[in-house]
Amino acid sequence: MKWTEEELTRRVGQRICAGFSGTTVTPELRELIKRHKVGNILFFSRNVQSFDQFQGLCAEVRELILAETGLEPFLMIDEECGECSRLGHLTGNTPCASALGGIGDPENARIIGQIIGKKLRAVGVNMDLAPVLDCLSQPRNPVMGSRCFSREPEQVALFGRKFIEGIRESGVLACGKHFPGHGDTAVDSHLALPVINKSLESMEQTELVSFREAIRAGIDAIMSAHIVFPALEPDGVPATISPRVLKGLLREKLGFTGLIISDGMEMKAMLELFPIPEGVFRAMKAGVDIALVCHEPPKAAASCLRIMEGVRSGELSPESLEEAYLRITAKKGSLPVTGKAGDFLNPQDQETCAALMRRAVTVVHAPDHQPLPPVTEKTLFCGWPSQRLSLALDGSVLNAAVYAAKYFNSSLCFNGTGDRPADHPDTAVFFFRRGEHLEEDQKEAARLADQGVKVICVAMDTAVVLESAPLNAWHILAWQEQSLAVEAVVSLLKG
Repeated sequence: MKWTEEELTRRVGQRICAGFSGTTVTPELRELIKRHKVGNILFFSRNVQSFDQFQGLCAEVRELILAETGLEPFLMIDEECGECSRLGHLTGNTPCASALGGIGDPENARIIGQIIGKKLRAVGVNMDLAPVLDCLSQPRNPVMGSRCFSREPEQVALFGRKFIEGIRESGVLACGKHFPGHGDTAVDSHLALPVINKSLESMEQTELVSFREAIRAGIDAIMSAHIVFPALEPDGVPATISPRVLKGLLREKLGFTGLIISDGMEMKAMLELFPIPEGVFRAMKAGVDIALVCHEPPKAAASCLRIMEGVRSGELSPESLEEAYLRITAKKGSLPVTGKAGDFLNPQDQETCAALMRRAVTVVHAPDHQPLPPVTEKTLFCGWPSQRLSLALDGSVLNAAVYAAKYFNSSLCFNGTGDRPADHPDTAVFFFRRGEHLEEDQKEAARLADQGVKVICVAMDTAVVLESAPLNAWHILAWQEQSLAVEAVVSLLKG
């Protein structure tokens, strides 16, 4: 199989998805597309300033890539539900996956998937790197947490399938992640390389349940995980660069025929092993169709050159390059056009999200089954400014305590600065989240509760932050650290 230099360049360019900084097409990005024919772009919140700006950016990128490659681009984004959102600062939040799972009705996952899909169509994005299909086997997982639908494999499979249906009903492609599973680790692959020691038999009953169901549902793409599974890969390399995992397990055993997309190749789990271009090349050899080079166009350019060098040297077979190219182009043959602008900020959709969040936020423990105590302007509110628990998350700073105190017109608020109020309140509301101050807040909540103060502990996170909360206090599970959840907590507190 022989190609001209231009034909080879076009085939390699289709296998890269590049990210960039800025809210306009940069000279580096333009050069990457023109010279290396890169055919796919991944957007982050750093690229999003307003609806008009982002819609215009998507249109400009699409026209540029179409002109240079003759093919529609995949315009991708991580718009899950909850805190992993690149558009939430413009469109408002959606209930996170764990909140949807907590409500218990899988139909809600379809509704939220459809709402998200419509927003993406409105700006011109055609592939959503969602849903998360990981089973939260490890509750202290630092990166997955509220991004998982459940700890039960069958629940993850059911809710994941419904979410996929919702996205695709809106005309957007879905990409399930992170294969073969990121839920049973306490290590964030953005920061280090996780290892999960489980047998294939055990994985068949947990991690693989949801991916099998997604494949049966006809999911368009699956994202690989930068995680080592020694039972699957005795050479000790992460799934993203393992032929045994991607070709042997995903393609041959599970029968997946769609696109395999890598997680971000700049993540430290991969950088600990190889420079970006070499990691991308090894991912291609292992069976990845499209590699994500999320941040620097020059690194994407270097990756293109490494792939071309590998094809010329015979390290990467022309046949495998052509197979991936045909899978990509076939999927691009049915990409949707831009949707309706009114779907981006639809009031009815926003109210649907708020109503679901109110259903999700609930009291999970009450001393002697007593009702919540009244909350007034004399209630003490305690909390700290939000922080990203993982580089996967993206969002503005939120201080739940300040928000709630303003609503109830309370001057008794500790917001992470200065000293805690000296007044002895009748009621105190603590907003818990994982981080360096959690133990300190738990001790203070226990001290006040022991002094007779009616204490309410709110988990702006998974239920794990309530494990050491005082039992003589009320416990509320709010699932996610976003304004949508705080508003639902306020609604619950006001009765």
